[in-house]
Amino acid sequence: MKAPLTHISVSSITDFQNDRLRWVYKWLENRVPRSVPQALITGKIVHKSFENGFNNNTGPSVELAKLLVPFEGSILMDREQKSYDELKGMVEPLSFWKDQFPITRTLEVEEPFEYPLPNGLIFQGRPDRVVEVFGKVMHVQNKTIGAARDIGQFITLARRNLHELLYGEYLSRKYPTMPYGGTIYNIIRKLKYRGKTVTKAEPLGKILNTPESMFMQTVIGLDEKAMEQARADLHSIATDMLETTMKYYHGVTIPSNRSLDGGIYGNHIDPYTLVMMGEASLEDDSLFMDREQTYAVAEEASE
Repeated sequence: MKAPLTHISVSSITDFQNDRLRWVYKWLENRVPRSVPQALITGKIVHKSFENGFNNNTGPSVELAKLLVPFEGSILMDREQKSYDELKGMVEPLSFWKDQFPITRTLEVEEPFEYPLPNGLIFQGRPDRVVEVFGKVMHVQNKTIGAARDIGQFITLARRNLHELLYGEYLSRKYPTMPYGGTIYNIIRKLKYRGKTVTKAEPLGKILNTPESMFMQTVIGLDEKAMEQARADLHSIATDMLETTMKYYHGVTIPSNRSLDGGIYGNHIDPYTLVMMGEASLEDDSLFMDREQTYAVAEEASE
C-alpha cells in the first residue's frame, strides 16, 4: 500500500508549484536524480559551513575548509571539480566575514518545528538562526547567489518569498513578547577572490574582488498582511497537494510541466523526463536515489 502524504514543507511546495508530476516522483515515490545542479551543491556546502561555524564558534571559513578535506586529491567529475574549485576559492575571503548587526542573543539555531494544517497535513520547517536585534526577533538566512545576479532585485523579491513569509509568521507567534523584525539576509556572492596568475608581488594571486564586495547583510522587512496571505496560500496549496496525492494513488494521470524537460536552464535532459517518456525507471539506481529524509522532527533536524 502506498504511504499517505502527511508532511509538507516550503521545499515540497516549491516543487509542487513547479511541476506536479516531478513532485510526485520526488515527494511521494521519494526518488531523486543522482545528478545535482552545481549551484545547489555549492549553496548547501556554504550553508553547512555557516551552521557549523556558529555551533562550533570557529567561523564559516574554518568549517568550509574542513568540509572540503575529503575531496582533496579525489578524481572528480567536471561539474564536481567546478564546485570544488569555487568553494576552495571562498575559504580565504570567508575568514573576513562577520555579523554586521548588533545581535543581542541567539534564540535558536536549526531548531525544527511543525504544526497541523486544516486539511490534516503537517507543515514543518527549520529556521537557520533566530536572533534578537534591537529588541526584535529576526531570522538570519544564509544565501549564496551567482556573481551576475542583480542584488537589488533579489532583495526586493525576497519580500514575497514564501519561505521567509511563512517562517516569519510562525516565529512571530512563537515569540509573542517581542515584535518580529523580519529576515536578515546573509548574502554570499560567488565572485572570484583571487586570480590564478602568481607573481612575486602577489604570491597567492592578485585579489580580484574584496570581501566587502563578496559578502553583505541586509534586512528584509516583512509586511504582516503579506505573512497572513502566505498562510492562506499555504492552506490552499496544501489542499491541492492532498488532492493530487489521492488522484495519483487512484491511477489518475498527473500532468507535467514540459518546459522543465530540458532542466531548469534547458541545457540537459532532466532524468524525470526519461521516466515520463518510458525510457527510464525510477528504480534505476544509476539515475536515481532515495530522497534524503530531512524533515523528520522527532529525532532528526528538519528544514
